[in-house]
Amino acid sequence: MALSQKDKKKALPPGPRRYPVLGNLTQLKGDEMLYVKLNEMRKTHGDVLYLQLGAVKMLVVFGHDKVSKILLDQKDSFKFRPIWLVEIKSLELTKGIVWSNGLQNEKLRKFALPTVHPGLGSVTLVQRVQTEADMVAKALLKEKGDSATLKKVFYQAICNINCGLIFGSRYEYTDSEFQEFICLMDQLLQRQGVKNPLNFFPILQKLPESKKTKETKCVISKVSEFIHTKIAAAREKFDSGNIGSLLDAYLAQEDAENSVTEENVYHIVRDFFVAGTENVAIGLVWLIGYMAIHTDVQEKCRNCIVETLGGKQTADMEDIKKMPYVEATVQEVLRLANIAPLSVPHAVHEEVEFEGFIVPKDTMVLTHLQSVHTDPNYWEDSETFNPDRFIGAEGTLEKKDAFYPYSIGSRYCLAAKLAQMELLITFSTLLKRFKFTDGPQSLNPSQPGAFVEPQNFSVTWTPIESVN
Repeated sequence: MALSQKDKKKALPPGPRRYPVLGNLTQLKGDEMLYVKLNEMRKTHGDVLYLQLGAVKMLVVFGHDKVSKILLDQKDSFKFRPIWLVEIKSLELTKGIVWSNGLQNEKLRKFALPTVHPGLGSVTLVQRVQTEADMVAKALLKEKGDSATLKKVFYQAICNINCGLIFGSRYEYTDSEFQEFICLMDQLLQRQGVKNPLNFFPILQKLPESKKTKETKCVISKVSEFIHTKIAAAREKFDSGNIGSLLDAYLAQEDAENSVTEENVYHIVRDFFVAGTENVAIGLVWLIGYMAIHTDVQEKCRNCIVETLGGKQTADMEDIKKMPYVEATVQEVLRLANIAPLSVPHAVHEEVEFEGFIVPKDTMVLTHLQSVHTDPNYWEDSETFNPDRFIGAEGTLEKKDAFYPYSIGSRYCLAAKLAQMELLITFSTLLKRFKFTDGPQSLNPSQPGAFVEPQNFSVTWTPIESVN
């Protein structure tokens, strides 16, 4: 029997008192990071939390049991993105991978997947990552500084890997076009997210455009112009017998029925850089920070790397398989760092029941991954840094059900394998060639943009041997 409107209201998940018009927005104001504020609300209202943020209905789910139910057991109900948000509609983000739904999403993911796994062209993914890992090591020989310096170098390297995958060739770091593109993507990244007031109060669209909105449109226009210029250049030298990049893959199918369009490609490229560059660079910063603090772990990793690589300067993925402790260290850092603690928002497009509660139609859903990665039901001493928790009885890497930094289910990160490869190869390369010392006493999280990163910290990197 269908629930009455009165019963449906009673069946909403618990949450703090909602005020007229504003809902719970006032309870979320302040400088504290959103995932931390939500953790505080969880203490009072439990693992299934309902909020109203102006016009936005929001469900927040905590802990591995509840989050995995959303992403796996009831994935067909929760696999959507909140495309009704003004931010998503106005920027036409549904033409890309991250924010599209249904058959459109399936088509775009299928098109883009070969670019990030197993890769296109004669240059393999591993070779691209090894090249940039080597360039990072060479750049650090000429640099001194702190974590901000590391992030700058790491960001250039990961951005360059994406340039190779998408455009077919890498840049020299000093190239003016490359630096201009990096600057544009950085500006674009800082303007992404669902915090735009227009999402919560759509009526504000009737007001004149704000300065920030105008600046955002200007950045988007410049990014669009850059990418369309690269597509035009790729078309001039296109060889259907040599598909070596995402742009080549687009040109090879553009005349086919139901093909991916040039506008799709533009948005896919944006997704690659916005969702797959800074987060990996930040992950490397977290790794170095933890190594500078836990020098015993750093030394144990280095011994594994030296023993495995011998005279080789850079690992490949076969080498990585022989170094489970190195991989365990990377995973433990990702577990505690929680670079994307709330992942990308999900949504329900129709009313659905979850854990005995009614989730209304067009509700945005946040999966609280930080609560998964510190869930005391699955992690002993969950706040303690301990790579050995990922090592099994026989010394092999052990899979943990409550560990999914790239999410799980049908909307998992398409480039997860590439991101992990970038972290592992770059991390092992750096530990082979440098010692990281004079680090901070602790790492304090901050969220200046879309991702959680450590507050700036001091660190010294000393070459172990010359890098040719």
